Amino acid sequence: MDIEYWRMEIDQIDNQLLQLLNMRAALAVNVGVLKRAGGLPVIDPEREREILLRVQRCNTGPLDERAITKLFRRIIHESRQIEARTVATVPPRPHEVRP
Repeated sequence: MDIEYWRMEIDQIDNQLLQLLNMRAALAVNVGVLKRAGGLPVIDPEREREILLRVQRCNTGPLDERAITKLFRRIIHESRQIEARTVATVPPRPHEVRP
């Protein structure tokens, strides 16, 4: 197998990763709507710690713990951004007051 074969394999995985990341982002939008409806903050440090610990435990390499943590921190950051934008566009509940 030559380099082009491996590059095609990587391209296919990149496409799958893109699809999965967008699916995750869509779920984050749903979470953002529910957080808004429940009056919950966008940031949930405990949940973020749980995610990082879980992916570190599940990781079998070759990416090390540092790399996995860095990648998932970025994914979580982007999810927070999506949630925040969603919260900003969802109308407040009647008893909520916007600043």
